[in-house]
Amino acid sequence: MFALRVISSAKNFAKSVPNISFIKQIHNNKVLHKNKTDDFIDLIIRGESLQFPYVWLRENCQCEECYHSSAQSRILDWSKFDLNVKPKDVSKDQNCLRVTWDDGHSSQYNYNWLKFRGFTPENQKNYSETIYKPKQIAWHTENFEKIFSKHDYSEILSSNEALYNWLYKLSVYGVALIQNTPDSDTAVDAVVNKIGFTKRTHYGVKFVVRQLPNTSNVAYLSSNLQMHTDLPYYEYCPGVNLLHCLVQTASQGGENMLSDCHYTAEYMRVNHPEQYSLLTNIEVEWRDVGVEDGNEFFKLHRAPVICLDRYGEITRINFSIPQRGSHFPMPIELVKPWYEAHSMFLALNQKFAAKFKTKAGDILTFNNIRLLHGRNAYEDNENNVRQLIGAYVDWDEIYSRLRCLKVKLNNEDGIC
Repeated sequence: MFALRVISSAKNFAKSVPNISFIKQIHNNKVLHKNKTDDFIDLIIRGESLQFPYVWLRENCQCEECYHSSAQSRILDWSKFDLNVKPKDVSKDQNCLRVTWDDGHSSQYNYNWLKFRGFTPENQKNYSETIYKPKQIAWHTENFEKIFSKHDYSEILSSNEALYNWLYKLSVYGVALIQNTPDSDTAVDAVVNKIGFTKRTHYGVKFVVRQLPNTSNVAYLSSNLQMHTDLPYYEYCPGVNLLHCLVQTASQGGENMLSDCHYTAEYMRVNHPEQYSLLTNIEVEWRDVGVEDGNEFFKLHRAPVICLDRYGEITRINFSIPQRGSHFPMPIELVKPWYEAHSMFLALNQKFAAKFKTKAGDILTFNNIRLLHGRNAYEDNENNVRQLIGAYVDWDEIYSRLRCLKVKLNNEDGIC
């Protein structure tokens, strides 16, 4: 009963947080009555009726007194800014809006620039999904082959379009494969450099995955590697994993397993809401303690298995049986129910997982804070080895590169 009360309290708390429907209500029903109709300017841009607040227009003046064009940064003096600014004169031509304000300052706004920043739900959704972050699409084992895109190594290095296509598919589906990679320990570096730079961890700038006795990391064993996310004990966890297969085992086994936790979590939310609530509301401790290349480390981070934002959307998955701490910062009555929910989450991810085996020259790239990954056991001896080179890249760098590429490839006026 205690567990159910906690779940109920969590649900009531979630209901009190603003969500997307509330934002739409603001748009549709004008809930915020303090905004007067004379605080906006009405425009028709390419047949679409749009409104823009005076205060927003004045703050976003693009002239050299208010905006530094090369730094793309606002430089107006906010201590002298008038929140109740009003236009003294407004004129419109085919391409832009011109406003003279009541303080005598003049501003000019391109229509494409304005439309791209429109305040309607449709315009804001378009901006969010084209510039902010591409919309993610969940998948499971039955449609994995349809979403698992393949990309050529040389094309990614030589073509902005190929680079964009790979990063876009990776961001939408959380996984993509690069093929025909040279047999070199540094080949993955060239791919990372096309994005930005690596995320360094206590395992180094890059890491080698191979059978290694007396290791500080269970990934360096040839036994079965349970499904997990990497480094959940980092508060700022690496976003994307790049695994370059240099040598694949010729033995049975060694297959990769990938599962989209966005699909699994939604399945649990609909079909097992109490277990879902436990995994989204209860923080557990993630840890890694050891020595790597002479460097001692003791990493701890507390977070739920399924992390949500204020809208109930998943922001991060934390899951690693070896690297979950033994200290449980939760009421004792919730321990057993939490374990049951945890067990269900793993079983469903195993059920929905895709299984495949990379070959030499493949770089498997996947979203480390969305997908669980694992590997079947394989035989390792002097005549049969398996070796991969791995690197991490943060999502901040990937989304940044995607936006830069979109601007270059589309040459759209008004994006920046």
